[in-house]
Amino acid sequence: MNKKELLANAISKLSKEELSAIYPPITRNNFVVRKNWLGRNQIITFNTKATKTAPSVQVTYNHDAVLKVMLPKLNIMPCWIKREYWSQSTDMPKNTRHLSERVPVNDIDVVVDYIDAELA
Repeated sequence: MNKKELLANAISKLSKEELSAIYPPITRNNFVVRKNWLGRNQIITFNTKATKTAPSVQVTYNHDAVLKVMLPKLNIMPCWIKREYWSQSTDMPKNTRHLSERVPVNDIDVVVDYIDAELA
């Protein structure tokens, strides 16, 4: 076994609590899935791009759950075969949106203002 296989094997034996301690939630600028992140149970948050018809939304998703849904399509895409990485800058694919938590950015601003007022 090479180093990559050994690491993947060790990660697969960890509990969800151990995985969340090693791989805490991250915030990114866009939606992303990577083959080498499979098994981490990584929680990822990003903001969608606002459009003329839709406001910006904060999206939080479990990387493993989304990737499992996307893998059949990704496995035939040249970019996935070559790089084992796929991203989208505006939003996540429609067929995976049901797996995410979506909060309008305006609602987040209201909650932050409320918390700031309570702490003052």
